[in-house]
Amino acid sequence: MCANSNDSSSSELTDAGGGSSATSRRELLSGLSTGALGVAIGLTTTPRLARGADPGKLRWAFEADGDVRSSPTVADETVYVGSRDDNLYAVDAVTGEERWSFETGGTVGSSPTTADGTVYVGSGDSSLYAVDTATGDEQWAFETDDKVFSSPMIVDGTVYIGSWDSNLYAVDAVTGEERWSFGTRDRVISPPTVADGTVYVGSTDGNLYAVNATTGGEEWVFETSNKIASQPAVNNDTVYTESADGNLYAVDKATGAEKWTFETKSFRLNSSPTVTDGTVYFGGWSSFLYAVDAVTGDEQWTFDTGWKIWSSPAVEGRTVYVGSLDGNLYAVDTVTGDEQWAFETDNRVFSSPAIADNTVYIGSDDNNLYAVEIDSTESDTSQGTSRGSGADEGTSTVGSSGFGTAVGVAGVGGAVFALHSSDDET
Repeated sequence: MCANSNDSSSSELTDAGGGSSATSRRELLSGLSTGALGVAIGLTTTPRLARGADPGKLRWAFEADGDVRSSPTVADETVYVGSRDDNLYAVDAVTGEERWSFETGGTVGSSPTTADGTVYVGSGDSSLYAVDTATGDEQWAFETDDKVFSSPMIVDGTVYIGSWDSNLYAVDAVTGEERWSFGTRDRVISPPTVADGTVYVGSTDGNLYAVNATTGGEEWVFETSNKIASQPAVNNDTVYTESADGNLYAVDKATGAEKWTFETKSFRLNSSPTVTDGTVYFGGWSSFLYAVDAVTGDEQWTFDTGWKIWSSPAVEGRTVYVGSLDGNLYAVDTVTGDEQWAFETDNRVFSSPAIADNTVYIGSDDNNLYAVEIDSTESDTSQGTSRGSGADEGTSTVGSSGFGTAVGVAGVGGAVFALHSSDDET
């Protein structure tokens, strides 16, 4: 609807806090002297910041006017993220300064996706927006019949996204015109995943659908016993999906036949699965982060955060990153399941992490988007960040999405994107 410039909402805290223990943002802010603040402001003009010096340390925090449950996407040194203050924000990835904001007519719980100079995002005002990445100006808006908390996936010039009106939509990425719609029996909160000409998406009717990406025709349907709000992950010949019935399912990509089921201790699952190096990572309302063998469905380890996990994991090197409703971002060893460090925010973390240039970006219900340093030895950003599913070389989706499968930060058609879990609001 409108783009506004405002550079006053960021806090550069490069000299404060961090380390291997949980770090409170409130303590960091209260500990800043005038001199320290001056140093921080001075650093905002530095082209690049030092990398990998102190894992778990806060680089900067950007404050919105509402909860940040949307998961960030990083492209061209810009972080795109939505907020419950109805805005989509573009934030400098190095300094934390606002570049522009775009106001919609409702909560932005959808996670943005970028491609070819455009950022796409859904809103609680029932619309999918295409916004210029450089200026923040609206290019077009596509209106559905209910809220859009699903996050977009872009493949071959088509934007795929779900709506609370029970439909999955295919929309022309350039013109915003509808190509087709596919009706389910309930809300489509799940962000879609596209692989090998098929769109995979869940619905709160409890079904996982496989839909032809070109025609919108149904290929198969897999039934669970409760709603699906998370994004499916595709790896090789298997689709992984979670259900609010507390199970993780492995389903044959071609036929929709069940391969195995992993029963959790959770009565509900919203975190989208991440698949990399033969392991599926996902969280649940039981407070556990799970690591499960992708082929057999056997448990490898669990990590207890202490409260519910809505956030979707991101894997970089030997570390899996995930947020928890206990207010922390956790870094966990992928092999042992041991905690490496935790970063504490001042409220619940629904947002999912995105990783770029030895920094992990994540939102919190304390209204902040955080940039947190990670150890350079933990990551190899040239290989991207595994998050969720992949159809390409076993770990990356075909297309780009602002939500939780596939690579967290990787180039697809010139876009750099992160994938996350959406703001369910149910």
